[in-house]
Amino acid sequence: MRTRLAPMLCFAAISAALFLTACGKRPESQSISGASGVPDYLAGATAYTPAASSSEHQSIAVAAHAFAANSVGTDLPVLSTPPVNTPPQGALVLVQVLAQSPSTLQSLRDNKGNTFAPINPGQTYSDQRAGTSLFVSENARGGAGQSWSLVKAPGHGADEASLYVVVVAGARHIGAWGFSNTTPYSLRTPLETTAEDSIVVSFWGPADYSSSARDPYNPYFAPAGWTLGGQNDNGYNQCSGAYAWVRAPAAHTVLDPQWSSKKSVKANGSMWLVEVTR
Repeated sequence: MRTRLAPMLCFAAISAALFLTACGKRPESQSISGASGVPDYLAGATAYTPAASSSEHQSIAVAAHAFAANSVGTDLPVLSTPPVNTPPQGALVLVQVLAQSPSTLQSLRDNKGNTFAPINPGQTYSDQRAGTSLFVSENARGGAGQSWSLVKAPGHGADEASLYVVVVAGARHIGAWGFSNTTPYSLRTPLETTAEDSIVVSFWGPADYSSSARDPYNPYFAPAGWTLGGQNDNGYNQCSGAYAWVRAPAAHTVLDPQWSSKKSVKANGSMWLVEVTR
């Protein structure tokens, strides 16, 4: 029997995107300039201690997440997340990159020597002008102070860009996944999970052109029942986006999540939906 999690719009404003959270501390967000009132660089990170499981198989759980974004015109050839503590070995890491152009991305790396494989060839959105890619590292090395970096191609150092990282402890594989750049809030078709006790992660990249540096507050609201990891509000020309996750206790769970935003969203934003399993 298929379990259905109904799509709902969540209207509770979430404002964690401008703060760095790592190991329980919340200093102000990092910025490399901001003299004009527009932050050149925003970033955040959070580490968790997954709850112990009494079952025979350790439950998978999100152990850490991080994001970083730079505004257009910022000379930043390498965009890096803040450091965050992660499991020393064996986690599965998902990394989404949003970039001003499909040509912006040269490579993806971290400071622990892991390699990252694309889940699918890079996609385009926002009238095919922006690029979006999703990468996975399985059985990844981690530890204290782990960070991830987007290396921009030569000549693209001033491009706007963002990257979003979700670290899942106890996970080994990618199950079902989907991508859409034709619907404003969701996938073309629902996703059906392949395993019990999996975690499904959603990465959203809106294309709405509805904000500006003078009016940057355009928060994105995760689907009801999902945990919002982080976001950078649209408005600073940063290829803004957001990410969230939900646990699916049973195989063949059907998920059709819908994001929403404070302001209008064009139909050619992007959404990745990825199941992570033991």
